[in-house]
Amino acid sequence: MHSYKLKYHKNSVLMIMMVGIPLAFLPCLFYFLFSLSSLFSTPLLLTIVSISIILLTLFLLWIKNTQIYVSTTVSLSNKGITFKLNRSFLYSLSEFSSQWDNVDNIKEVFDNNEGTHLYQIKFKSPNFVANFSALNNHELEAEKFFSELQYYQETFILDHLRYQVKNHHHKKVARIRYD
Repeated sequence: MHSYKLKYHKNSVLMIMMVGIPLAFLPCLFYFLFSLSSLFSTPLLLTIVSISIILLTLFLLWIKNTQIYVSTTVSLSNKGITFKLNRSFLYSLSEFSSQWDNVDNIKEVFDNNEGTHLYQIKFKSPNFVANFSALNNHELEAEKFFSELQYYQETFILDHLRYQVKNHHHKKVARIRYD
């Protein structure tokens, strides 16, 4: 069993946070502006709005870097895959294990926003896509992870096909003997 240190995230959590937080923040800001605009001067209001936008941006960056993209330890073996997430209040599951028959698809995607490669694993049950990427300055380890991930999935597929062919052959022989 080999273990790798990577970053984990789910696209749905990323999207919800990057859209939901500003949508929740803007009504509060507009309420503040419209209800208190007659009490403050224009330069002060512009300063308050500017500071609010800067604070929102900093908060979103903090959320993204510490709560959405979380470091994880991923272990691969002949039996399956296991990953353990570091603490994050955005993910209800902190540990997940799956056998290879529960892996629907794996693929490598280039992430234009981050400028790195993203390794996606789609699971059947529960139905979700886990995204893994390299920690800072650990791209080689992430590439090794994906190579080993491909190896295990291909090995599982080949073993599964061998079993099906063998099982089909035994049924055919039994049918011929019966006739």
